[in-house]
Amino acid sequence: MALAVAATAGAAVAAETEADWLKRPTPEQLFAVWPTDALKRGLGGRAKIACAVSVRGALHDCRVLSETPAGMGFGAAAIALTPQFLMKPATRDGKPVEGEVDIPINFTQPDTGTGTHIPGRDAPGLAPMTRTVVSNLVWNQAPSYDDVAAAYPEKAKASGASGRVTLKCTMMSEGRLGGCSAITEEPKGLGFAAAARSLIPKFVGPTQFSDGRPIKGSMTQVPFVFAPDMLDPAKRLTSKVQWAALPSGDAFSAGYPKKAIEAGVATARVVMLCTAGEGGRLQDCAVSSEEPAGLGFAEAGMALSKSFRIRPWTEEGVPTIGGKIRVPVRYNMPDAAPTPSAAKP
Repeated sequence: MALAVAATAGAAVAAETEADWLKRPTPEQLFAVWPTDALKRGLGGRAKIACAVSVRGALHDCRVLSETPAGMGFGAAAIALTPQFLMKPATRDGKPVEGEVDIPINFTQPDTGTGTHIPGRDAPGLAPMTRTVVSNLVWNQAPSYDDVAAAYPEKAKASGASGRVTLKCTMMSEGRLGGCSAITEEPKGLGFAAAARSLIPKFVGPTQFSDGRPIKGSMTQVPFVFAPDMLDPAKRLTSKVQWAALPSGDAFSAGYPKKAIEAGVATARVVMLCTAGEGGRLQDCAVSSEEPAGLGFAEAGMALSKSFRIRPWTEEGVPTIGGKIRVPVRYNMPDAAPTPSAAKP
């Protein structure tokens, strides 16, 4: 069986240079996510996924564009591979920028069915295919910026080096992780894999799948990004966060400023800069922009900030707790609001 992976830059990448590969999954890593039923039956397949590429070269916000044969799980398997990819981000004016890539992945058909396990299942790096692989887990607890900074390898810290690690772990009881081993480490020799493993006790995930089945015994992959700016609290700005809770539509409507209604202002935008505190709650918020200004939208946004909660770990492998978050809030005049003429005495 061979691994065939290619990437094409999407239309969203308008840059001096396009995103390109630095590291791709190995055939062994492809085997580890092969859909169990398809492998038992000796079936191969194809999938095409689309992913955003962060300024650090990690893939996130991936979605399945197509899979063949349909319904066999090759699309989900392709997404489970994404922590193994590392890309050189697109650049504009010499600086890395967010981009998007389409990634076709070919699961070349094996010669015969493989029963319950793949051949050579005891070889290093190859996992029994009867185990479920869970991708993009939503963590209930995860390391904070302070935790990652404390674990940052001294050798890498002294040289100002950044790194990326992906650990393969087994889900244990109470949502904990165990049996973790590094499947990617870039660069090697600076201690990033050991630093990532030291952070594993900080993770707590779900104990059940959405259908009620226990998640214990499943495999998952945990990405980590180590960057020198994590060491400086003033530079800890996190993007591409996942929200655990958002204000309700009723809260937005109730908080729409009366002054804006009277002025006939139908839309507005406020951007706040907040710190992610314990439990993912926003704190120390300050308004960085308000459009239009002077109609009460800044005050309304600040009042809403108490209703936001953020997940503690991003798909890219970056902590959120202890970091700064940009929170954009868009307002639309509620349908039940009086018209400007009716609002005037």
